[in-house]
Amino acid sequence: MGWNPRASPDEQWKLGRTRALLDLAGAPDRSLKIALVAGTKGKGSTSAMLASIVGAAGVRCGLYTKPHLQSYRERIRVAGAAISPEAFAAAVRRMQGYVAKLPAQAGEPTTFEVTTALALDEFARQQCELAVVEVGLGGRLDATNATEACVSVITSISYDHTAILGRTLGAIAREKAGIMRPGRPALLAEQRPTAMRALRAACREIGANCEVVASLEHDVPLAGEHQRQNAALAIAAARLLASVGDEAVGQGLRRLRWPGRFEVVERDPPIVLDGAHNGASAEALAATLKRFAGGRPIHLVVGINRDKDARAVLRPLLPLASAVWATEAADNPRALSAANLAKLCGALGVTAQVPTDLTEGLQTATEVGRTGGGIVCVTGSLMLVGQARATLGLPIAETLW
Repeated sequence: MGWNPRASPDEQWKLGRTRALLDLAGAPDRSLKIALVAGTKGKGSTSAMLASIVGAAGVRCGLYTKPHLQSYRERIRVAGAAISPEAFAAAVRRMQGYVAKLPAQAGEPTTFEVTTALALDEFARQQCELAVVEVGLGGRLDATNATEACVSVITSISYDHTAILGRTLGAIAREKAGIMRPGRPALLAEQRPTAMRALRAACREIGANCEVVASLEHDVPLAGEHQRQNAALAIAAARLLASVGDEAVGQGLRRLRWPGRFEVVERDPPIVLDGAHNGASAEALAATLKRFAGGRPIHLVVGINRDKDARAVLRPLLPLASAVWATEAADNPRALSAANLAKLCGALGVTAQVPTDLTEGLQTATEVGRTGGGIVCVTGSLMLVGQARATLGLPIAETLW
């Protein structure tokens, strides 16, 4: 199993609840090859690329990611297509029955635990051969780690969720290393030295077959240099999981549409949607945004969750912005208030306007951008980006390819 038998009973049940739900459902995960993908930055993109590549090679693949942009159904996909409303409703009813049968000592399962079991059950029912599973928070005690991974993938590690995972890169890396399995492949992105030392130490302790995967030297269809590393991990994992040739790799990468990750909406002016929510993601966005803008003014609409390091997100982005609108995602209890976000921008030397809501901020930024020949960028959280997509009239991404 993917947890430490010496863990406390409380820690044990954090994985045990998911394992119990899966067993009540008939252990659907046992019929699947599973790739677990953890990390701080790029795990969603890596997961999506991996699923698209193996799909292009003829493998029926389930993809489980988080969070969603506009519909919860986006988290659960088979062959790139989101689970239908009818299938999702039926799956929820099945899970309600399994939850009712959980032993009392297990406690109430979280939404993520139930969804994880639901997704794997659906993949088995849809006769998938493989499931690409994006880890939620951390790795060691994440609900997804109740499964047995054939391949473990760890993308770039940086600071995020430090109150839970630890305040050093080494501590964070050790938590994410919990998805490794003895004698099985573990693919690692190139890392900062502290994180790499912790990962290599975990590899030796666990007995995993670890390989550091170098970033590709050429561009890939998804924008941003950081996607070269994610693509390299996806390709390496795909070749471990299935018979994948160069043609399937190329097709898998070219056909993928991954909304909310440097998604360019071709309007007047162009609007960039990117869910950068930590410092490392914001740095990658800033580098890509600067090249894309090509000297044009950048109008920034930003909203950040309260439990994130807002300063780290703002520092690389504010110097690029000609104007800033501080906002927040609607109905999000985790959101940093627009007023407090604007104060933080001011403390960093940039005056931010505070619109009534995201719709007004996006409309005003678009009008300014159209007049001045610039571009608009909406960023700070995927929830904000999802609401921006809805505001712009963009449809739910029912399929990724």
